[in-house]
This record gives sequence, C-alpha cells and structure tokens, in this order.
Amino acid sequence: MIDQSYPFVLYEKALMPHSWQEMFADTAELGFDGFELSIDESDARLARLDWTREECLSVMRAAADTGVLLQSLCFSGQRRFPMGSEDPDLVRHSLLLMEKCIRLCQYLGIRTLQVAGFDVYYEPSSPNTYARYIDNLARMTRIAERHGVMLAIEPVEKGVLSVEMALAIVNQIRSPFLQIYPDIANMASLGIDYFPQMEKGIGHIVQIHIRDALPDFYYGVDIGTGIIDFVKTFRHFRQLNLSCPLTLEMWGLENPHYMETLRYTVSFLQNALKNASQPAERMIQ
Repeated sequence: MIDQSYPFVLYEKALMPHSWQEMFADTAELGFDGFELSIDESDARLARLDWTREECLSVMRAAADTGVLLQSLCFSGQRRFPMGSEDPDLVRHSLLLMEKCIRLCQYLGIRTLQVAGFDVYYEPSSPNTYARYIDNLARMTRIAERHGVMLAIEPVEKGVLSVEMALAIVNQIRSPFLQIYPDIANMASLGIDYFPQMEKGIGHIVQIHIRDALPDFYYGVDIGTGIIDFVKTFRHFRQLNLSCPLTLEMWGLENPHYMETLRYTVSFLQNALKNASQPAERMIQ
C-alpha cells in the first residue's frame, strides 16, 4: 500500500506486457492496491471484449492470487470508434463495443469504466458530433445502470476538456451510474487550472488519473520533470476530503527497465504524499 489515505491503482500500460500473473505480481510488489485494465484501439486489446467466462475467471484468479483488485477499465478504444461520429456504421459499432465493455466489467467485478470525453478523434468535431456523443452516452448509461457498472467521463484534450464540462453532461443525463474521472495532467497541459475544477466536481469524482505534464504535451512526461506540483495537488485533495482511488497513468510497454522507473515514481509519490500532510518547514526533500 502506497498511502492509507487513498487506494492506488496502476494503469496496465505502465508495465511491459507479460502474463496476467506476472503483471499483477509486479503491481503488488510496487505497493499498488488495484489495477486498471486497458481496452485501447489495438485489435489485440479490443479482442478482450469477447473473452469467455472462463477467460475472465482466469484473469480474476490471477489478480486474487496476488491480492490485487481489478479496479477499473480504461476504454481508450473510443478514439478509433467514437460515439459521436458522423458515420452511422461507426457509431453502431462504437455502441456495441461500449455494451461489451460494460458486460466485461460486470464479469470481472470491475467497479469503474472510464469513458473518454472524445466526441470524435480522427474526424472534425462539431456541435452535431458533440450532441450525438452525449445522446449515445445517455443510452449507454442506462445499460450500465442495469448491469451495476459505474461509467466515468475522463476530460481529455479535445471534446470534453474539463471537469466543469463533464459535470454539465452528468447533470444532463442524471444517473448515479455516470460520474467523472478527472486526469489532472490533461487539464494542466491545456492550461486549465485543475484546482477549482476538482472543487466543482466534488460529489461526482470517483477516480483520478495522476501523472506529470507539460504545456500542450499529453503523454510520457517523467514524474517530477513537468508542471504538476504534486505536494500542492495532494494537499488540495485532502482539503476537499477526496478519498477516491488514484490511478498512476504511465507508459512502460517498451521499457525493459519499467520496474526501476515505477519504483522511483512510487517513491516520488510517497514523499509528495508525506509532504502534503506536513507544514511547509518540515517537508521532506
């Protein structure tokens, strides 16, 4: 356990691909409480949506054997198959994949399904694509309700940009099964002050992505080298009485030294969390 104040979750892509048993063992060794599964744009990961019950059970057993919880699922595959597309065939396929994601979460006992805030990604956005995204998200929310799966909108770099924009959608759809999954780095990269944004989302934030960021640069910034002040951020979380899971989002798929990188990152975050609970003069360097 990294910190008793928050459950910490590790994003799958922070690890080099290995067997589920090995990846969960790495997750536990690093001190994480939970694991976030990735369903991205690749055919290989999208194929997971057709896992049999037996395949789901084998993943659940591997997690249970290491004491790691299957906490959340990140459906970034929506970039390839957006719910707001002008192509009706693409939208139909997008909704089919979303329903499969919901069912997979139910089978695996996953609590939170992160829905990317992209109305479209590889085609031009418009008021029509954005409205279609919201309408289809409402449809998927009703399906998620029936399966007891929490959908959570992640503000991203286009489409839904902020917690405030996500909150407007949540208030429009009006379901306890649609909430918000902020990524502080996304907002920081866009130049959005995420401190007042997080405050606006209180009561609807169910999980938070944490990583470092640079202006107009969204991926692969080493922890401690960007613009995120983690001590100030964690102090703000405490002031807001947030205690939801925090997900470390990193990319180590091609890094043979991924465990070394993650150990350093965990140590960095532990120090930031300790300093966040201390007066400034007693901060640990």
